[in-house]
Amino acid sequence: MKDSLDIEKALNLFPEQLREAWNQSYSVDLPRNTSSKILISGMGGSSLAGRIVASINEAEGTSEIVVYNDYGLPGFVNSNWTLIANTYSGNTEETLSAIEAAKKRNIKIYAVTSGGKVGEMISSGQMSGAILTPTTNPSNYPKSALGVSLGGLLGLMAKTGMLDLAPDYFEKSVGELTEIRKTWDVKSVASKMNQKIPALIAARPLLGSVHAGRNVINEIGRTFATFFDLPELDHHLVEATMFPKDLFQEIYYLFFESSLYSEKIKTRIKITKDLFIEQGLNFGEMKLAGSNSLTQSLEIPHFCAWLAFYISDLNGVDPGPEPWILKLKDLLSQPLH
Repeated sequence: MKDSLDIEKALNLFPEQLREAWNQSYSVDLPRNTSSKILISGMGGSSLAGRIVASINEAEGTSEIVVYNDYGLPGFVNSNWTLIANTYSGNTEETLSAIEAAKKRNIKIYAVTSGGKVGEMISSGQMSGAILTPTTNPSNYPKSALGVSLGGLLGLMAKTGMLDLAPDYFEKSVGELTEIRKTWDVKSVASKMNQKIPALIAARPLLGSVHAGRNVINEIGRTFATFFDLPELDHHLVEATMFPKDLFQEIYYLFFESSLYSEKIKTRIKITKDLFIEQGLNFGEMKLAGSNSLTQSLEIPHFCAWLAFYISDLNGVDPGPEPWILKLKDLLSQPLH
């Protein structure tokens, strides 16, 4: 398999990405945050890092965390809020526009980046933040750097008091993930998914992670994928099995099963799978093994990244280059990364 950008190496380095970015971010002298309303602006992998954090916080935190991946800021965000600009490149135009909007509304700003314009703003004292120096992402593409974006964001939020996350708890989760991934049979799942539409299924507090899993299958696997959340899917998806004709043999549903789910959700998973059997649908399951929500939130996107890598392998496609994204950014006159 041709892997011109060393995507496989980047995936192997995922735990090191998390640790390195956490340490670089957590070691910065940052002012404490006093607001309980936090908006994370980011796109792509930087947005996915925010979604993972927001999903965990929704169940366990006391702050309100909103992820906004668009230009500017929502109308309800005022000076009582804090903005975190999370941008791998530091040049993401949507996030830059959020910073400008925050300045006009007198909103406190933090940032996590590897450089670019946002890095210059941090260096010049316009905002507080962490400038990361990633050594664990050989492709230098954001799609293989979720660990960088997520580790840096977690480190900053822990250091400033936005998250109640101790360094030893973070290290425990990364260590658990390192051991858990040794038990995975990703190639077997990839072979079942290949040439089908992956449909990922999860529930709170893991919805941010399954969103990230969908995106990485799109980018690295070059494969259309989607995701559904329980219990909501039971209110519509189980009826969507008739049209278009013959489509449903082309879908492979993957249930992410978790000890963290409520008993009602666990019951729904069992009954939903029984209905899928009766309807003749293709599905499998992955039982998440982490002892806490952070570890399980790392398991899903990392597993999906490996799925995407092996799907590329099965299709004889180099998982690195992304010609259509690069063409799109060229047409928009945006920096590549």
